[in-house]
Amino acid sequence: MTPSDWEFPPPLNNLPTPLSSFVGRHADLAKIQQLFQTYRFVTITGPGGAGKSRLALEAALARSDDFVDGCWLVELASITDPALVPQAIAGAVGVPEHRERSRTDSLAVRLEASAALILLDNCEHVVESVANVATALLERCGRLRILATSRELVEIPGEGVLRVGGLALPSATSDPDLAVVTGAESVALFFERARAVQPNLTITAATAVGAARICRYLDGLPLAIELAASRAASLDVEQIAAHMDGRFRLLTSGNRAAIRHHRTLVAAMDWSYRLLSPAERQLFDRLAIFAGSFGIEEVDGVGCALSDGDRAGLLGGLVAKSLVSFDPAAGPVPYRLLETVKSYGRAHLRESGDLAELRNVHASYFRDLAERAGAAFRTYAEHAWANRLEAQHPDLRAALSHSIESGDTDTAVRLAGALPHFWQLHGHFREGLRWLATALAMSGEVDRWFTAWAHVGVGDLAMIHGDRAAAAAALDVAAAIFRGLGDDRGLARALQYRGLTAAFDDDLALAASLIHESLALITAAGETGSLAHGWGLVMLAGVELGKEDHAAAARDAEAADRILRVIGDREALGWAALIRAVAAWRTDRIDEATTDARACLVAFLDAGGLYGASIGLMVASAVASSGSRLTRMAELLGAAEALAATIGAMPVPFGMRWLTEAFGNAVATIDPAAFERHRRIGADRVQSDTAGYLAEVLDDLDVSIPHQAGKPLLTRREREVAALVARGRTNRQIARDLRADGRGARAQHRGQARGERPCRGGRVVRHGSRPPRRGIDVGPRRDHPAGTARSRG
Repeated sequence: MTPSDWEFPPPLNNLPTPLSSFVGRHADLAKIQQLFQTYRFVTITGPGGAGKSRLALEAALARSDDFVDGCWLVELASITDPALVPQAIAGAVGVPEHRERSRTDSLAVRLEASAALILLDNCEHVVESVANVATALLERCGRLRILATSRELVEIPGEGVLRVGGLALPSATSDPDLAVVTGAESVALFFERARAVQPNLTITAATAVGAARICRYLDGLPLAIELAASRAASLDVEQIAAHMDGRFRLLTSGNRAAIRHHRTLVAAMDWSYRLLSPAERQLFDRLAIFAGSFGIEEVDGVGCALSDGDRAGLLGGLVAKSLVSFDPAAGPVPYRLLETVKSYGRAHLRESGDLAELRNVHASYFRDLAERAGAAFRTYAEHAWANRLEAQHPDLRAALSHSIESGDTDTAVRLAGALPHFWQLHGHFREGLRWLATALAMSGEVDRWFTAWAHVGVGDLAMIHGDRAAAAAALDVAAAIFRGLGDDRGLARALQYRGLTAAFDDDLALAASLIHESLALITAAGETGSLAHGWGLVMLAGVELGKEDHAAAARDAEAADRILRVIGDREALGWAALIRAVAAWRTDRIDEATTDARACLVAFLDAGGLYGASIGLMVASAVASSGSRLTRMAELLGAAEALAATIGAMPVPFGMRWLTEAFGNAVATIDPAAFERHRRIGADRVQSDTAGYLAEVLDDLDVSIPHQAGKPLLTRREREVAALVARGRTNRQIARDLRADGRGARAQHRGQARGERPCRGGRVVRHGSRPPRRGIDVGPRRDHPAGTARSRG
């Protein structure tokens, strides 16, 4: 495993690579750069189809090198609830949910000293929420810049505005100059896209005149031009222009009160739609039901039921006609509709009366998809499923909204009850709790077994989020339902979660009693060796650790390891290794503690568990203190605190007491100023380059393990390159940073003396960007030792 394999935090640049060339708009690009010299919030506004999103992306790509602390695209088109705007931004930036702070506040903490750019795309339907979040961030983050696209202004103080319409048009003359006509931005775009589908197209005086007529009829709107150009695969330019001359004049004269841009865009869509075959029209209409990206499976899931040949041909035809976007890098969900195109398709569904029924089919499909994912969680397939659900989160939200609005209690409860582990892994705690509460408050028939698992999900998320009373209440309800149903496997899982809640309350006797009861049920049900058995042993080992029974804790953690390694739950393996490491550390077996501390970090990194990694760093710090490496201990402590502070850790009381005692004793033996300086270095380094820093920690632990071969995971330069790639750096940025590395090494010592923090790549940034000091915050995590509600044993 290398740093580039680790999935957290998201890279510092998530801007997609455009799949087509960018034509024209050079003056607009220059204007955006000028606006950013005066304003920190710039809005590109204009009608649908004017190319606002692509212009904004090109502007961001052009300046990505300037924003060394991050450059992120946040797509808001699929967000229907304005309350989710901060969460969408946090998801792109990589700021997990914090139990004591709002998402906006957490974003401000993360970005307060960062030279970063956020691109908010398609803001018009949530413009008020965007205004509130943007204002809050800009007030606290002096180096942050925000670029927005919207059909209406955001209207916040200090907003710079660029209004865009169609591309430049050639003048209408009786004797046009060929070079002048083809040099117009709109005509250049038409020929660029037409040649993509008809490489043999030649530009003559006749085709140039025809292209100019087409572009003028379409007001230079890029989307409409691209739709027209896609017809060059089957029509010549003059034939395309002839269609414009007749049908478009008729369509645009139907409503003189309509905005001209809107009339011509709808006309372009109407024309493209009428040229589709009946089968293509039916498929296009049904695809408009998706809120986000989709794949072949989803196409079948909404009832298209096409044969492989028909499906490939029809979808390929819609892609070729610029009605469906295709991104091969998007994995299993490579297709999507532009928002303007999707709105057009939804209108057809409403007119046909099919929209309501198709929404039911859509919700049922995503309910089943979520339940399939739930069954795969806590196995080696978990990572792929969690990423797929994140990619399809807009459709999961749409399915939940529709099932709740339509009173479909069964779908709402089952869908919400299948998603808690996904919400937990990706930090959507508040959102998950809100969906679960809404679904469980509905009236209507639903199998009580699904209701019980939904309550387990509430307990899971509420416990992580710090509301232990709500977690305990929900888990007691779940346990009562499982008892009434005679479901011992479900009851065992509810008792394990309830035992963990007791451990968080420092009631180890109750925790042990509940976990022992769960293990007895698992044995009686013949489920020895199951996921529930493995997690029960991990939890029992944690309680035994709290009771200072180190031998029992190590024994049960090892037994859990043997079970979980077969199943593939990497996160649980991390907690088992961590318990063994702490047991060894508490009994002065430092070599064993070092080996297990490294093993737990590898497992947490492989699982993508950010908080688990922070606790692993804390244990590594404690091990360093026992080895008298006190400055190293201080640096690891600072790094652990910085990671834990991103989400607000749930402390386990006994762990916090031990670590506070150990670190307090260590601090008493060295200069406090030196200790605090190295603590700050650890916090700053892990924030500036999480993957690269953790790779170095693993290397250091490798060297510290006796009889180890001692070969580092990567060379120093390989670690730097891999870390820069993981952060989204371009080749040019990587080369620049590596060239600066030699200078940075010499400057680092001088910079520390001036109160500056060293960063990878030779950059030196002054203090001020680290998170607020939260003290030693220890405990089984945001990714806590509890199975998923959907794993039924």
